[in-house]
Amino acid sequence: MKTFTKTLLGVLLLGSVASANAAVVQVWTCTLNEGKTGADIMQASSAWLAAAKGQKGGADIKVYHEFPLAATAGSGGFNFVMILPDAETWGVFTGGYEGSAAAKADDEWNKVASCSGSSLWESVAVK
Repeated sequence: MKTFTKTLLGVLLLGSVASANAAVVQVWTCTLNEGKTGADIMQASSAWLAAAKGQKGGADIKVYHEFPLAATAGSGGFNFVMILPDAETWGVFTGGYEGSAAAKADDEWNKVASCSGSSLWESVAVK
């Protein structure tokens, strides 16, 4: 049993070291609302980002838009990409989201675009 416990502890420690160097990337698949432009979504997302940075866990948040060059994204399709330093920070940020300034900024953002879903990724740098 001691050997098993030591082995498990070693695996967990190695996993935490690997995870410590990994960012969490959440990608939403979105579409601009009728009559809205890329400039409109940049403005709405900048306001959302400013609110998100003031929230617990949001200080190091990064946000990108991915606009299609050669992709099947449909008319007005784009990705909204949020990157946080690690899973723990992502959990703190999302855990405090309800009622936050960023959640309130969603109302304005939703006037410009809508999203059909998201996926969560662990991003690990290749060295």
